[in-house]
Amino acid sequence: MQPEIEVKRSVCTMCGENCGVLVYVKDGKIVKMTGNPANPVTRGFICKRAASAIHWLYSPDQLLYPLKRVGERGEGQWVRIDYEKALDEIADKLKELKEKYGPHTVATSEGTLRNAEFWMRARFMNLFGSPNNFQPGVICGLNREVMGAAIAGFRVCSKHGNLQHTRCVVAQASNPRGFSAKLAQHLRLIKAREPGRLRLIAIDPRDTGIAFEEADMHLPIRPGTDAALMLAWLNVIINENLYEEDFVKKYTFGFDKLAQRVQEYPPQRVADITGVAADLIAESARVFATTKPALIFGGVGTDQIGFNATRVEQAAASLMAITGNIDIPGGRLMTNYSGIEINGKRPLRDSAMELTAKLPEEQKTKQFGSERFKLMGYPGYKEWAPAYEKYYEIPAPTMHTLSANEPTIYRGIINGDADRVRAIMTWGSNLAVRTGNSKLVYQALKSSNLELSVVCDFLMTPSAQLADYVIPTASWMERPYWTTWEDFAPACCFGEKAIEPLGERKDDFYFWRGLGIRLGQEEYWPWQTHEEVMEYRAEPIGFSFKKLVETAGLVPPPEFKKYANKGFATNTGKFELYSTVLEKLGYDPLPYFAEPPESPISKPEVAKGYPLILITGGRHMPQYHSEHRQLAMGMRERHPDPVMDINTETARQLGIKDGEWAYIETPRGRIKQRAYVTDRIRPDVVNCEASWWYPEMQGEEPCLHGLWESNANVLTDDNPYVCDELAGGWALRALLCKVYKA
Repeated sequence: MQPEIEVKRSVCTMCGENCGVLVYVKDGKIVKMTGNPANPVTRGFICKRAASAIHWLYSPDQLLYPLKRVGERGEGQWVRIDYEKALDEIADKLKELKEKYGPHTVATSEGTLRNAEFWMRARFMNLFGSPNNFQPGVICGLNREVMGAAIAGFRVCSKHGNLQHTRCVVAQASNPRGFSAKLAQHLRLIKAREPGRLRLIAIDPRDTGIAFEEADMHLPIRPGTDAALMLAWLNVIINENLYEEDFVKKYTFGFDKLAQRVQEYPPQRVADITGVAADLIAESARVFATTKPALIFGGVGTDQIGFNATRVEQAAASLMAITGNIDIPGGRLMTNYSGIEINGKRPLRDSAMELTAKLPEEQKTKQFGSERFKLMGYPGYKEWAPAYEKYYEIPAPTMHTLSANEPTIYRGIINGDADRVRAIMTWGSNLAVRTGNSKLVYQALKSSNLELSVVCDFLMTPSAQLADYVIPTASWMERPYWTTWEDFAPACCFGEKAIEPLGERKDDFYFWRGLGIRLGQEEYWPWQTHEEVMEYRAEPIGFSFKKLVETAGLVPPPEFKKYANKGFATNTGKFELYSTVLEKLGYDPLPYFAEPPESPISKPEVAKGYPLILITGGRHMPQYHSEHRQLAMGMRERHPDPVMDINTETARQLGIKDGEWAYIETPRGRIKQRAYVTDRIRPDVVNCEASWWYPEMQGEEPCLHGLWESNANVLTDDNPYVCDELAGGWALRALLCKVYKA
């Protein structure tokens, strides 16, 4: 008799899109997967990552058992350890550090949405007493989320809109083909089906696929000058009276001050700054202002330019506001963070699970770096959270709207500061590869001043090679799932466990609960299993988790112009063009442009030796950030080597041919990548791919899986003076470099 095939409704978390997947299981093993057409968001779509997931899961490279270091960090000497014993030892060390130095000396870190149930880490840390979680959101969209919370009560410039009604899209430093195959496909379909309906403006120094093939207008901007361009658009729109006067008068705060500020940025001056022609700046501003509804969605490119990064969002959000493209069909919908309501009740949001109130007030002052980078620290949170909580009637989330400053933490470890982080627990993140200035990160992870390093991951990485304990983590196919995307969306997404975890892998809930129980948090972890948590969260609406999984997700119907009745979730109740939060924090309340700290203008002497401008924005589907570099999983084979884009004429002058290996060097280090010679990039710009390493290379030092070979963060800068003044994000782009044959 043939075994029956079970079909499980799961959610893929191999990136942040969270596509619904039907997983076919036979004899406890996954044999097939397809998109789930019942998912109300992704509607059956899956990308190449999910299509490769079976090969990925059953790869011999997967971690199956906990490991404990027995040699020096980086020597590759490990012994297998029982999972419970590992938790015992980790908990004992955490307790020791807490008693000796205080709970704030323990830090956690994670990556980008490998598991969006970040509430469980936040719950553990709030109960433990530490405010020190750090994460790459400061250079990956969450700086924009917090700026939006401060000035409008929601993130303004986002790819999430109702594009079927949009007539103008501005893709700012954004490559949908690299991060969201579904969004890229949607844009192509609109352009193909309804020629002339959608105007697409691309702002990027290189070809993103969109810029040359689908865009109606392409602005090849000098890296790091986006804030100036946005301010020039504001100049044109205000001076030519192209703004929505009624919306501005009724619903914004500080328009007169903004109008005065933008007089400093006429198109001709900004043309000299950006390298984009003044006529093109002015005309693109007019197209955006007069082609409605319009939507600006920004990629991570502007988040990664260092000092001026979050000011780009402030200026772009102001553009959306004064043109009236807020909460209208085809514009940027105001996110209802309260969540979906069923029969007058709501399922529990992620923020309700964090227990933020359990973190003592005095501990909030011990968040490393928040005295300098205030907006994404507790100083900023205290200014914007009250209006948020009053408006949405839920706790303001802290999962990734807060971050200790990572460069500050590493420097404290290396310098042996008396008050420093002494333990780091990392889950789903490869710190040595994903963070700016990899050499400094390496020094911190190797230092004896860091007394405990724990890595929870699926596979061995360079960062795991430097840990004391490596804990294998269950993948999305091996655990249930419930997310509200950290409360950044009104929807809920649900997925069931397809198979039992392989080997001794456990899901993240088991890890955090296990530590919590050992450290006296029993009262706050009453559930025995992850599934019990799901039932608890569903209880207010009278649903079972099984029933919710059948729906795949709950998405509330859109409502428009909510501000007409409720205003905005800000201190003034209006969309703040002049930010009262920034003013209280001691920052300039208005957007402005600052020259990148390392550019031909700010560092002309350095530019003599490093004449090109480096950006590190290369991505290639189906690889994701630093993941899926392993061979024989079906993803690395599609793109086996890291590639840098270099202009045809620039390459000719340097004697570099297409496909050849070439060195890229900055004042901080040197790597090599293959040259892709193209006309589709500015002659003064080089774009290299981010976060490369080679799992097939030797794991122990000095190799560390090829950490130093092609990793762009060997080149980047995390010195606090170059970091984003508001959120603390480091500089991965707009840096000086030189290129030569390998």
